[in-house]
Amino acid sequence: MEKKIVRSYVLCPDCTECPTVDIYEEAVHIGEEGNQVWLKKEEWNRLVEAIQEGKLEAVQCDCGCGCQ
Repeated sequence: MEKKIVRSYVLCPDCTECPTVDIYEEAVHIGEEGNQVWLKKEEWNRLVEAIQEGKLEAVQCDCGCGCQ
């Protein structure tokens, strides 16, 4: 059975070099070709919770694409 993406988010819509976040029913895929990670649903939820609670915050970006 093929995995179906429930939601997809491009981290920088102004370029094609930045990673995407693809949310599937049971897991989340983050990354781009050659630099990817799969998070279980529970791991993703813990990450979201940490961001919402202020335990994680933005870092300075220097990718050159103007995303931040």
